Amino acid sequence: MFVIGVKIVTDSTADLPQGLADELDISVVPLNVHFGEEEYLDWIDLDSDSFFEKLQASEVMPRTSQPSPADFEAVYKRVGEDGDTIISLHISAELSGTYQSATIAKSMLEDMDIEVIDSKLTSMALGIVVVEAARAARDGKSKEEILSVIYEQLGKVKVYFGVDTLEYLQKNGRIGKAAALLGGLLSLKPILTLVDGMVVPKDKVRGRVKLQARVVDLVGEELGEDVTGKAVILHGNVLEEALKLKDKIEAKYNFAEIIISSIGAVIGTHTGPGVLGVAVLPDKKQV
Repeated sequence: MFVIGVKIVTDSTADLPQGLADELDISVVPLNVHFGEEEYLDWIDLDSDSFFEKLQASEVMPRTSQPSPADFEAVYKRVGEDGDTIISLHISAELSGTYQSATIAKSMLEDMDIEVIDSKLTSMALGIVVVEAARAARDGKSKEEILSVIYEQLGKVKVYFGVDTLEYLQKNGRIGKAAALLGGLLSLKPILTLVDGMVVPKDKVRGRVKLQARVVDLVGEELGEDVTGKAVILHGNVLEEALKLKDKIEAKYNFAEIIISSIGAVIGTHTGPGVLGVAVLPDKKQV
């Protein structure tokens, strides 16, 4: 436990690799996953592997729900019991009511110094910013310094991910502007991104091999072939493909750090199995 003045809180959709949250003293509030009448806490009752196994075996489409304001209130009281400032970063409000629950909890704790932020991101696109915020907190940065880091980075993060099917995004109501891709996809694999907190189509390719190559190329096209910074390979139960994608990213770009992260149960509910992509936090913002 670090004795610092700022504590970082996020939610389980950040899909932080196991152990990293503990290492950096990040408090994670879990969302809920429902299979019919059965309810599970994301990353607590269901890790990535067990979720995708259950998804494959289940006859019902899972659904998700956000934490309650009371869930956040309990975490805020525990984390801030020594009077520390809390910075709470969360999944896009366009995709979940989690940010709203956190905001309500903040309003119930007027004596505490709590900053709640809608990241307009999710999964490790959010997680990579959470990690950098926690590293800044560990280094003793002030609230204002950490908030400056967060907002700068939220404006730079890019994410590109391919899904096997849009069925899960559609049935769970998170398809956003990617609805334009519905119908006639056949063997085409859609590549999606996040813009202003919403899922939007970026491209489509034929087959998973081309998906990997296209995701690698998109990084250079959007951020420059000389891009540096940090990257995360995201995957939904396709570790071998994720490792191949990491090799391709390493061969083409000079990132200081590349993390491999499994998609958790909540994000997996909306993407389905087989999702593969990359989130990039560049050192410089491209114009």
